[in-house]
Amino acid sequence: MQIKKVTPDSITYNPVTNMFEANVELKEDGTIYHYPCAVEGALMMPLAMAAFKLTQQAKHRHASGKGLHTRRVETAPDGMTWQRAA
Repeated sequence: MQIKKVTPDSITYNPVTNMFEANVELKEDGTIYHYPCAVEGALMMPLAMAAFKLTQQAKHRHASGKGLHTRRVETAPDGMTWQRAA
């Protein structure tokens, strides 16, 4: 499993809920998964800590197989989609 780095540019802070929010992208077996994540924290929390917590939340959701996510199969250079053989 590969995780796209969560950068400060991709994190938003919701002051109403006191939550850091981001869409975290995971790639496994040629399929890309997007998990909308939110973690509670004060506005003064370092963004590196928020990024770590958001990544951990996405990893946990992916491992459990539950939770809201989107999934996309990668496209080959010639425009054809490919899937793992059964």
